[in-house]
Amino acid sequence: MNSATRPYLTTLTPLRGIAALLVVIFHSNLMLMPFVEPFTKPNLINAGWLWVDFFFVLSGFIIFYVYGDSFRNTLTATSYWKYIKARFARVYPLHFFTLLWCLGCALIILHYAEGVAPFYQTMFNPFSAIPSLLFLQSLGLYIAAPLNSPSWSLSTEWWVYMIFPLMVPFFSRLKNVGLIITLAGVAGFFLFIKYVLGPINSFPPGTATLNVLTDFGFFRCLAGFLTGMLAFRVYEKSIGITFFKKSWVFIAFVTGVLITMHVGVEDILIVAIFPFIILAAAHNSTTIKKALETQVLQRLGDWSFSIYLVHVPIMYIFWIVQVRSNPTLYANFSPESSGPPDYTMGLWVCLIVVALTLVVSSITYRYIEVPARSYLNKKFNPKELETVKVVR
Repeated sequence: MNSATRPYLTTLTPLRGIAALLVVIFHSNLMLMPFVEPFTKPNLINAGWLWVDFFFVLSGFIIFYVYGDSFRNTLTATSYWKYIKARFARVYPLHFFTLLWCLGCALIILHYAEGVAPFYQTMFNPFSAIPSLLFLQSLGLYIAAPLNSPSWSLSTEWWVYMIFPLMVPFFSRLKNVGLIITLAGVAGFFLFIKYVLGPINSFPPGTATLNVLTDFGFFRCLAGFLTGMLAFRVYEKSIGITFFKKSWVFIAFVTGVLITMHVGVEDILIVAIFPFIILAAAHNSTTIKKALETQVLQRLGDWSFSIYLVHVPIMYIFWIVQVRSNPTLYANFSPESSGPPDYTMGLWVCLIVVALTLVVSSITYRYIEVPARSYLNKKFNPKELETVKVVR
């Protein structure tokens, strides 16, 4: 089956929307105003950074699903550049818009701030806009994710896109034994990231973690992407289809992820559950499929890329208000209020941020994402427009 004729996997669409919203909630608690105690005990909110790894796994699955047939047998310059242009049209317009938004806000913050700690100097660094334009901001240049901080993951994914066509022939030829051996290699890669790369720049120092960003984020993204590619091969070969298509299986894996996040299970083990959620959703054709295909969840999935990229720009507005009333807010690494955290206020702020994010995302999706993608695809491929929806 040619990738251009593959049916759209509607059951995967809401998953990215829900994951994007959970990232918003995580960032609201971490970067704006806490509503649960941060950095103390594992819980579902503080483990929210792992949903970025869910995006990486999902991206590997979907990109292979959509574009794999184009590169299984041969790689030509024409097919490669057509693919790159389609990915550029998908991700760059909104990235460019939100980057400019954050750049303008950062300049305002620096104007009002009296003393800025090195971490925040990096985050608000206006000169980081140039590397960010080139998707270079997460390749070891900075100690923090600059400007629109979530775009660090977009930059790593962009470079994984570059090498994806080269990996397709190898993954396409994997049989059962090959899948197991490759899976073991990917598991070893995760262990290397967590226990070798993770402690190098972790906080607290020396902590083993998968949560690497602007230093070794490319490897983290690649590991998740490879996991998604393996999951697609399992899907393609219909391995375990009788098991995965049962609705209770999807519910069990989702529940398992939420529980393991909340109690603080090892991050690698949590990521290991993600491909099973994707497989269970992709194979389901009964109750779960009907639930995931509701208009509200489908729309949430459509907005997911906007949700992911606009929520921090929205938070910049709050930061401007805060720094105007407290110019020394960013003089230290961890901004602190004059009194103990008001978790009730933090919860209300989170709800406001989520609501604003949904409203703005609906606008950016309709007036930036869709028209810009259509325009660029028409410019790049005037005789053959991309007809398959592609998720991030």
